[in-house]
Parts: sequence; C-alpha cells; structure tokens
Amino acid sequence: MHFIVTGADHISNSSLRRERYIEYMLSLHRIFSYGIPVFGVLSEFEQAENTPPFSKFPFTYLKTLPRGALTNQQKSQAEFASIKTLIKEIPEISDDEFILKIVGRYMLVNDDFVHLVKKHETNPQVDAIICEIDNQQRTFLYAMRYKYFKQLHSKPMIPAGVNIEKITLEFIKSVGIYEKTLKVQSLGILANTNNENDFAVC
Repeated sequence: MHFIVTGADHISNSSLRRERYIEYMLSLHRIFSYGIPVFGVLSEFEQAENTPPFSKFPFTYLKTLPRGALTNQQKSQAEFASIKTLIKEIPEISDDEFILKIVGRYMLVNDDFVHLVKKHETNPQVDAIICEIDNQQRTFLYAMRYKYFKQLHSKPMIPAGVNIEKITLEFIKSVGIYEKTLKVQSLGILANTNNENDFAVC
C-alpha cells in the first residue's frame, strides 16, 4: 500500500498562501502518521514564502514540477498530468499494491478509509474503493490497485472541460472492475472543494 499525494503551488495572494500552507501542513502530518510509504508530486512549484511544505516531509519519492510546466491546463487536467509524470519516475512496485490517491491539502479526519483499504489489501475480490456520487466518483481520495491506477494514467491527456470524476468512474467500468469495487458513503476527509473556505467532511 502506498499513498500518492498531489499538490499545487499556484496561489499568489499572500494571505491565502499562508492558509494553504497550514492546510497542507496539517494534512501531510496526518498522512505520514500512518507509516505508509508516500509518493508525492507538487506542481506549479516556485520557491517562495509559504510554498506548500512538501520538502519538510520524508516522501519515498517527491517530484516537483516548476511553474509553467503544466501550462494552459485546468485543475483536474493539471493533476492528471502531474500524476502521469510521477508514475514514470517512482520506484517499481507490485501491480497488486493499493494506491491511496489523495489531495495533499485535504485532511483525513478519521481512519476509516485507510483501515478499509488495509482490510482488503490481500482480498482478490476488491480492486478499488471509491465514493460514488451522481454517476461520478470523488477523486480527491480513492484507492485502486496499481495495475489499474497506471492504466488510468496511461490514457491520453484529458481534454479541457471534461469531468475527471466521471472519466475515472467510466474507466473503472470499462476495465471490468466495477463489480470488484467497494463503494463507501463517506471518505472521512475534510475538503474545501470550491476554494471558498467552505469546508465539509465528505
């Protein structure tokens, strides 16, 4: 089992940068507390005050993409591209390993999801664990066997305006693992999905 943690350093407003720094710091502390190996990718990186504090944590592998490397891409497309880049460089791991993909600034508020993934690590009847809602899935936290996670991110770049949450669920169905996917009602994660500081546990 490995975490893949994503982040982006695209905020210029100084007060908002400070808020984001705190969010990342709290969330990363929580992620690393599990003692699970963590791969990370930080895009739009520019060394400056209150840069997301990825460098302060003992990532198994950390990829930074400088500002401008993912130009003219929307948030979801940029994250997808950053994961594609990360996968090319991380050490080889087993296709059967679970990847817990998580947005780095959203904090886990309980252990339920991580414990559920651990419970099914060796269960051949479970290949993914997701939260499905309105014919799509929440992509800020989900688990998928590395075999399929790699396959998903080997796809061509997602066009602008295409819903990554819907694309990911469609992929799960297209490769025949939807019946081997556990669906949870809650991920137990504190998210700020609209960037308006409207936090909610999802």
